[in-house]
Amino acid sequence: MTRSEREGFLWIILAAAGFSVMPSMVKLIYLHSSFAPIDIAIWRFVIAAPLMWALALFGRRTAVSAPGEQLPLARLLIIGVFIAAAVMAAFFSLERLPGSTYIVLLYSYPAMVALLLRLLGDRIHARTWIALGLALVGVALTVPKFGSAADADLLGVGLALLNAAVIAVYYLLTRRALEGVVDVTRASAVMMIGTFIIMLFLIPMRGLQFPQNPLTVVLLVGIGIFGTVLPVVGVNIAVQRIGAAQASLASTVEPIMSMIVSMLILGEVIFALQWLGAALIVGSVIVLQLRPRNRIDLSIAHEAG
Repeated sequence: MTRSEREGFLWIILAAAGFSVMPSMVKLIYLHSSFAPIDIAIWRFVIAAPLMWALALFGRRTAVSAPGEQLPLARLLIIGVFIAAAVMAAFFSLERLPGSTYIVLLYSYPAMVALLLRLLGDRIHARTWIALGLALVGVALTVPKFGSAADADLLGVGLALLNAAVIAVYYLLTRRALEGVVDVTRASAVMMIGTFIIMLFLIPMRGLQFPQNPLTVVLLVGIGIFGTVLPVVGVNIAVQRIGAAQASLASTVEPIMSMIVSMLILGEVIFALQWLGAALIVGSVIVLQLRPRNRIDLSIAHEAG
């Protein structure tokens, strides 16, 4: 594994870690405020967009990058709209489905990424399919109460699968848009503009509820930093370094991290079957990294160019 690939895996793990703390922070906001999901979604990007641009501007002054680099602005803004679509599908789905059911449906997106790549002509090594199978079974085991007939809601299921499909397309669009881009942080900030604009349009229709106490403010800032800025930058760098297929599969460690965070912060009980699922997910990531370095594997590992 090259240094660039190792860095790619590290960034996707950091992105997953950032996403993993968000569910617990959202639950705490619900406990200590009257916020609805859409309120959190709006504030998430109202806070994250300026932070992302501050990070991008600071990075340009301190890092060595390509002078005068031209970013594919239109593509990046469109990707930002896809991020907004994924967020909205997620929140409307969560209004209809239990979180556990939603997570299992959401993490069908690595399979969608692999299938889309295959349809686009990419050859995917057998080990990638094995890792995908381990990851999907692992995700199903890590979330409790999945599969109850009482949890069925066709619209909610459809929205969760739509969310997964949008994320899969996001990974593929990002792979193409960031090909050859040096300043990934600035590119991520441009993406955030597209998302931010969509959220601004929601304010006149929905209104904007302001935080009612300091704890809510702290939690919203935490969601902006750890649940948005870090994951967006991390995913973009990872997709550029190791490709969409490998990055999406490695991101399945997020349910494990969310499970552990919920245990530590919210006192949730973790069952033996969930630990087994966690082991399968970790195993899938190990399988990805131990793949033989032949031409087929390289075509996937370096699909970002």
